[in-house]
Amino acid sequence: MSRRVLGWILVIYGLLGLMLVAGGAPTGLALAGTVERLSLSADGSLRAAIRSTQATADAFVNADFSLAEAESSADAAAALARDASGTLGSLALAMEISVFGAQPLLPLAAEFDDSAEQASALAETLDGVASSMGDTRVDVAGIGAELEILSDELDTLREASGGGASAPPIRLFVFLLLGWLLIPAIGGILGGLALLRTSVPRATP
Repeated sequence: MSRRVLGWILVIYGLLGLMLVAGGAPTGLALAGTVERLSLSADGSLRAAIRSTQATADAFVNADFSLAEAESSADAAAALARDASGTLGSLALAMEISVFGAQPLLPLAAEFDDSAEQASALAETLDGVASSMGDTRVDVAGIGAELEILSDELDTLREASGGGASAPPIRLFVFLLLGWLLIPAIGGILGGLALLRTSVPRATP
């Protein structure tokens, strides 16, 4: 292969490289900018999701504490209602006392019996409320734990995706790549032109 042919090959190679760089630069830089913007947007969305999930988990934890206090209060109220029912029942029995064959307090005994039954029913109702609150606490605690796990998984996902305040330097990488392609293109043109000049025959005097 002659120098002239090789020179033209190098020149054409260099020109094609320049065309590739010129054509790919706008598209590559635009795509890199889009990727950087999407990366920042995704990071912001993940951070917002983490905050919201953690806040919800904290709310469930607080709800669990409130339900625990309410359950304890309901248990205490049920115990007091049962005590009151027992006391009222004892009073009802006391009202049945007989004085010389007569029972003057007997009408009061019926009222105390009714009150004792009502207090006993109230104790049962409070027991049911406390039991329901206990079941709800179990559900709430489970949901809170799941939300905590989800928050941790979101944070791990954010870190794995390069989460941070700055976007990945995609455009810098594109500039370096274009420069890497531009150097051999320019070198090919210069080398081809040099070969073409040396291949031109010198005029004899």
